Amino acid sequence: MPRAFVLLFLSFSSLAWASTPVSPFVMGPSVVPVYARASFLHTMNPQVDLATALNYSLLYEEEGSFEGVNPDLAFAQMLLETSFLKFGGQVRSGQNNFAGLGALDGGDKGLVFASPRLGIRAQIQHLKYYATTLPLKGTSINPRLGYVKRASAPTVWQLGRSWASDAEYGNKLLALEARMVAHAERPFARPARSPLPPMASPEVDRD
Repeated sequence: MPRAFVLLFLSFSSLAWASTPVSPFVMGPSVVPVYARASFLHTMNPQVDLATALNYSLLYEEEGSFEGVNPDLAFAQMLLETSFLKFGGQVRSGQNNFAGLGALDGGDKGLVFASPRLGIRAQIQHLKYYATTLPLKGTSINPRLGYVKRASAPTVWQLGRSWASDAEYGNKLLALEARMVAHAERPFARPARSPLPPMASPEVDRD
């Protein structure tokens, strides 16, 4: 698909869902509030309770912001790769692998991580390697970083046919981001008895 057509298509599709611009860049800040990301996940998969969804959203905010990777994009990638945490593909939920790391088209089940935080950290590190030549701020925990061509995918469009074999991979990620932004713009109230926790689950050590 010609790049100009893709840009035009994404401009119209994003406007159809949200008024806030959706960034295609892997590196950058989030625009979707932590609670809104969690609410979107819970809405799309009610089997994930809101407290669990909040923890995931906080993990992405903390780990993504630490390395400079867009938490919204990384969260959208998790939603796409795991089918809103329903899994059902090559990777199983117990692997704490939220982006298909090491899960190849040939049938390899992928990497296993000891906790959700570590799995998300490995995903964030992988995205940073694809997007830039900047060094990691934390200790590498991802054994597949050596396979990444650094700075080969600064935007979601380059992640297609690199991170994933699907040429439309980037478009799908942007569409999910746009849906999250649109969800965040809807008037919904945060439950008064469920204040947002100050941080996600433990294991913040990076050494």
